[in-house]
Amino acid sequence: MAVVGVIASCDTKYHEVQFVQKKIKMSGNSPLILDVSTGPHIPMRADVSREEILAMGGYTWEQVHAMDKSGAIAAMTESISKMLLKLVGEKKIDGVMGMGGLQNTVMCSAALRLLPIGFPKIICSTIASGYRYFDTVVGDKDIMVVPSIVDFAGMNPVNEAVLGNTVSALIGMVTYGGKRIDTHGEKYIATTLMGITNDTVMRASDELTALGRKMISFHSTGIGGRVMESMIREGVISAVMDLSLHEMTAEYLGDYGYSKGADNRLCAAAEMGIPALICPGGIDFACLRKEELLKDEEDRGYVWHNQDLTHTRLYESEILDITHTIVERLNRSKGKTEVILPMGGLRTMSYPGEFFYKPETIQKMRQIFEADLKPEIVFKAYDLNFCDPEFADICAQEMEALLNEAEGSRKESA
Repeated sequence: MAVVGVIASCDTKYHEVQFVQKKIKMSGNSPLILDVSTGPHIPMRADVSREEILAMGGYTWEQVHAMDKSGAIAAMTESISKMLLKLVGEKKIDGVMGMGGLQNTVMCSAALRLLPIGFPKIICSTIASGYRYFDTVVGDKDIMVVPSIVDFAGMNPVNEAVLGNTVSALIGMVTYGGKRIDTHGEKYIATTLMGITNDTVMRASDELTALGRKMISFHSTGIGGRVMESMIREGVISAVMDLSLHEMTAEYLGDYGYSKGADNRLCAAAEMGIPALICPGGIDFACLRKEELLKDEEDRGYVWHNQDLTHTRLYESEILDITHTIVERLNRSKGKTEVILPMGGLRTMSYPGEFFYKPETIQKMRQIFEADLKPEIVFKAYDLNFCDPEFADICAQEMEALLNEAEGSRKESA
C-alpha cells in the first residue's frame, strides 16, 4: 500500500480534499493530507496540520496569521517545501498531488520542483489553462499538470471527473512508475539540439552510440539547457557535446524570446571540470513569438519558423558579443575543453545564398576564439557548414578523442 500526499487548503477546498481522500482509499492506498491553509477557520482535520507544516519553516500560526496574504503564502511555501523534502527523504510518501487555485499552485509548484525527477508528482490547477507561462508551474522538473476546467467551490460532475482522473493518474505513477534517475554507474554524455541543428547532432550522437557511448539529448529552447546545466552539477552527466548554444541569444537580449530561461549556459561543465566539446550552433538568430517581435524586426530580417514563431537575424555586433561571453565562460573551465567552428554556417539555411549565410561574421568569431581562448582550450575551425554530414562526423571524432584523452589522464593519475 502506497502513501499518497495531498497538498491542499483545507479551509476553502475541504469538499474536494474529502473527495480525493476517498478516491485514494478506494484504490487501496493511504492518503496523507497536508494542510496549507492560510485562512482562520478549517472545517476538516488534516493528517499534517498547518501548524506542523509551519513549524518546519520556523513559524507559528500566530505569526503567519498576523501577516498580510503575500507574507503568509511565502511563509507557507517555505514551510511546505521543507516538509515535503523531509517526507520524501525519509521515504514516508510515494507520490504527491496538489490541487487548488493560484495560491495553492504557487505553493505546490515551489515544493514539487524541489523533488527529484522520476518521483510521482501532479497538480490539478485552475490556472493550468489560457495564456499562462508553463515554466512558472513546472520549472525544470517532471510535474504533470491537469487543468481543473471549473473552479474549486464544491463538488459537481465536472470536477468529480477531473479530480478522479488526476488521482488515478497519480496512483498509476505510484504503482507502475516512480523510477528515479539511476545511471547504474554508466557515464552519460549530454548533447544539445533543436530543429536547426538536429540532423548534425543526431548523426554525431548515433556515431558515438555505436562506439558504446551513452547519450542524453536536451532541446535548446530555454528549459533544455537549464535542465542540462542542473544535471551536470548533480553528477548525472559526465561529459558534454554542446553543439547548440542558441539559448545564449535569449539571455543576451535580456532573457527575451521563446528560448529564454537558461541564463547559465556553459557554466556547469566549466565548474565541474568535465570534458566538453563546444560549437556555437544557432547563436545567429532570435526565436520570437508574434507578440515579441522587435521594433527593428524589418531591418534585421526574419523568416517564419511556423505560424507562431519567427527566426530573426541578430546583428553582427550582437553575435560577436555572444562569442565573447562564450569565451569568458569557457576560460573558467577546469577540465578538457575544445571549441570547433564550422566556417560555412552555424545552422540550417546558412549555405551561400540562403538567409543566414554570414561568412564574414563567422570569420570574426574565429578571430575572437583564436585570440581570447586560454591556451589550454583547443580551438579548431573547419571549412564546412554545420549541416554538412562531414561536420557531424568530425563532432563525433573530436568528442571521442576528448573522452579518450580524459579517461587516459584519469588512469595515469590513479
